[in-house]
Amino acid sequence: MRIWRLLTLVAVLTGVMTGPVFSADTVKVFRYDGSLQCGMGQAVPLDEMAKELTAVNIKVLSSEKSVVSGFIIALCGAPTGRANVYEIAQDDFLRIPTDRQGVKRFRPWVFGGPSIEVAKYDGSLQCEMGRPVSLEEMAKELRTANIAVQVKAKKADGIQHPQMCGASTGTMNVYRINTSDWEKARVLGFVLYIEGISMAQSGLGLTDFKCGASGVGRGVVLLQFSS
Repeated sequence: MRIWRLLTLVAVLTGVMTGPVFSADTVKVFRYDGSLQCGMGQAVPLDEMAKELTAVNIKVLSSEKSVVSGFIIALCGAPTGRANVYEIAQDDFLRIPTDRQGVKRFRPWVFGGPSIEVAKYDGSLQCEMGRPVSLEEMAKELRTANIAVQVKAKKADGIQHPQMCGASTGTMNVYRINTSDWEKARVLGFVLYIEGISMAQSGLGLTDFKCGASGVGRGVVLLQFSS
């Protein structure tokens, strides 16, 4: 009985630390369904919108209607905040269709769990140039904005930076905060830190992949949604 309870506790703590948004091999993406307040606008059904993914051979593993967390202004004609959410394989993420401006038509869904990770580069440069900002020093920015820091750590951005003095080391200060505090952290210049998604290039419009130098490989995705 004690062993069973211990295993249960370990499983619960693991879920709290890692969060439920991304599993080992899949990622959730979303797009607003087009519904507007006061009955205006036409909500696009899940199956219909999913065709944009299946048309490029992206298999939809699951789908659901959900509501985007955050402030939604109460105004007729304004978005309801309802979205179509799809679970797909991580390897399919970069094959998501883009619009004419090159902006991906689906964004990563980061609102499914109670907490998220946000990050900023710590300022360290190769050949010991630059002045790295400590985790505690940068955390003060968050606490000053009444954002509680649950966990903090130094992590790599997963990008292949040029090997040269003065170039970024790729080291970031990463903080786990409440999902509800994301907007306040974004205003302070923090980006979302999501591990385990392949990336190939930077500068993807609204999802604005903050990659610094271009890199290829499995690493992290750093996103800052434009307001």
